[in-house]
Amino acid sequence: MATNNFKAFALDPNANVMSQADWEALPALLSGFTAGKASSAQVNKAIRQATFIASAVAQFVSDALTQDVLDDGNSAAFITKLKQAIVNGSVPAGIPMPWPTATPPTGWLKCNGANFNTSTYPLLAKAYPSGKLPDLRGEFLRGWDDGRGVDSGRSLLSSQNGLSYDHRHYIPTTAGSGGDGLMTSVFTDNTTAITYYPSGTNEYNPNPSTGTTLNTYSAKTTAGSDKFGDETRPRNVAFNYIVRAA
Repeated sequence: MATNNFKAFALDPNANVMSQADWEALPALLSGFTAGKASSAQVNKAIRQATFIASAVAQFVSDALTQDVLDDGNSAAFITKLKQAIVNGSVPAGIPMPWPTATPPTGWLKCNGANFNTSTYPLLAKAYPSGKLPDLRGEFLRGWDDGRGVDSGRSLLSSQNGLSYDHRHYIPTTAGSGGDGLMTSVFTDNTTAITYYPSGTNEYNPNPSTGTTLNTYSAKTTAGSDKFGDETRPRNVAFNYIVRAA
């Protein structure tokens, strides 16, 4: 367990501190203690107000980073830890986050399927007890079905292959001088075959007219504007998925 050297002062319910009402009415609250002597209850109240917050902030940093916060006078190092703790405190370990560069920031790991030490990263292990990060390189994320019935049978962190929804296209064709007009082509799953139906009807025609030419796109067009390939995808921007490790 990480150590926090900063302790709040006079926390006991019966501690010798003045009441909050008397403290807020105390002239010294604005001017500070000047001539004469301050009572121990007044001094204890002033110390408790400061140390209570200092201890709480230090404990927040210690818990968020699982690191020691020591009374060593190194304020620059503490400020660095505080900034990191603010980010870590708002982002639990294990949540994939998009990052715009190839190198993740300190305390974060790439979602590249790598194994990690569960003892070194106990917070990350709560999300991934197997000690293996998800491999999100080149992948889209999809909301877990959780009994809704839209994407049934899926378990959390399971992968899914690409799929094209069953559909048909009306493709202009030509044959001889007259042409065949519109023809439906049905792409069959798991094959490269195309089944043709004449004139957009459901009547199967296994033998289109001799010399029929399908006016389709070529497999590839100019760079950056591919029309056909080995996957179906929306427009997208590539980011590096990372997770907070500690």
